[in-house]
Amino acid sequence: MKISSQLLLNFLLNAVWQIALVTALASLGAWLLRSSSARYRHWIWVSALCLALLIPAATSVRAYFETAAPTITAPVFISEAIQPPTLDANVNTNNTLLPPVIQLNTDLVFLVLGVYGIFLLYRSFRLVQAWQNTRTIKRNALELEADDDVASIINKCESEFDSGSRRVRVLRSETLPVPVTMGLAQPAIILPDTLLREGNIDLLTSAIGHEFIHIARRDYLLNFIYELIYLPISFHPAAALLRRRIKQTRELCCDELVAARILNAEVYARSLLRLAGSAPSLRRLSVTTTVGIADADILEARIMSLLAKPKMITRWRKALLFVVSILLLVPCVATAAINMRFEMEPAAQDPVQQEERNKQIEKEKQAREIRAREMTPSDAIKEKIARDPAFAAELERRREVEMEMRAITQSALMKLARISMEQAIQIATSQQTGTVMLATLGAKGWEEPGKLAKDGVVFYRVEIAEGEGVSTHVFVNAIDGTVMKTEKELPRKQRSPQ
Repeated sequence: MKISSQLLLNFLLNAVWQIALVTALASLGAWLLRSSSARYRHWIWVSALCLALLIPAATSVRAYFETAAPTITAPVFISEAIQPPTLDANVNTNNTLLPPVIQLNTDLVFLVLGVYGIFLLYRSFRLVQAWQNTRTIKRNALELEADDDVASIINKCESEFDSGSRRVRVLRSETLPVPVTMGLAQPAIILPDTLLREGNIDLLTSAIGHEFIHIARRDYLLNFIYELIYLPISFHPAAALLRRRIKQTRELCCDELVAARILNAEVYARSLLRLAGSAPSLRRLSVTTTVGIADADILEARIMSLLAKPKMITRWRKALLFVVSILLLVPCVATAAINMRFEMEPAAQDPVQQEERNKQIEKEKQAREIRAREMTPSDAIKEKIARDPAFAAELERRREVEMEMRAITQSALMKLARISMEQAIQIATSQQTGTVMLATLGAKGWEEPGKLAKDGVVFYRVEIAEGEGVSTHVFVNAIDGTVMKTEKELPRKQRSPQ
């Protein structure tokens, strides 16, 4: 219950501004494509409706997963590998990197979710009611006894517009004022009796051709899908605008196809004016899921679109369509990453429980302080390695780099030395008698790994033991064999027991 409430709360409150942004971008894109074909603007609005649902949903899911796994290991810096970390019991070594959280009152959250649930039930009821009304219209429709004129128009439309393997039924209705199309698997066109009795060939051709285009485009199925997408976001006024623009541009697309393939644009415009005039002046009292020639409320825009000539060159239209697609998608994808996280305020704890909790926190704090005081720097590093895999990997990388630098330095020393180690030992023993314990090749004055500075010196350090813990270090120049200096090392004094 808490998870579902959290997801729904983030979905609703992020949708308030994200849907508005998507609609604004779609409006700008449709304005830029105002001189192009209506089908481009139609798909802009369809894409915007899908994004208006997907972006808030993706934002809500992303916020939930970030909340479910909030602990992120602190980054490891190279300086930590050089010096042992200083432990402070008051500092938490785990950083919590989360988007900003806006806490809302619990009563307000449940009020918002309750109102949304009631509104969603209402919209679902309206959609089911529209579906039932559509089925009632189809059941009450009668078979059409087509005369020669109507039959020839239907045959012409069937041959002009490919409806696939689906057989299109043409029915008539005594109650419908305008032609409509319905049906998923078995599409049907229902013509009003008033239109059939009038017998105007241009009107019949316009009406039947327009509905055949709806079937060829599968507009009834797509319209039902758009209604389902619109349902969760129907509370937003911008979503209602997207839905209305989809219906309007859908009718503009059908008008363009009728004018291009069935009738002359001027003849179709006159027919459209008469058909739209026979439709109810107000919205239909009985809501349905049908699609038809009178769906859009932009008669003047449809007439002007039919009579206007294309103004945009195809090359520029394609380029502008690409720009509009980028304009719509890129900001929307970026918007999904900006997730404002909303949570309910935690319930107030009982004073006794709060006191017990504070005591437990204090005990844990004291235990950390004691462990920090007793811990040596090497123990601190070992603990951090065991706790932090990233820190352990960084230390290992530092060791590999150090070994590589040593190999480079040793190779450079071997190239720079002019005398061998045996010769250096002979020179050292000629200066100091005793047993040779150690001989190493070194240098001072490096400019960079593998490159000696101008004032740098390459030398052998030979350690000669004289007995009773006394030893002498003889430094022999590795270039000319001269003795640079000698240092005597006295035995260390044993510490007296305390």
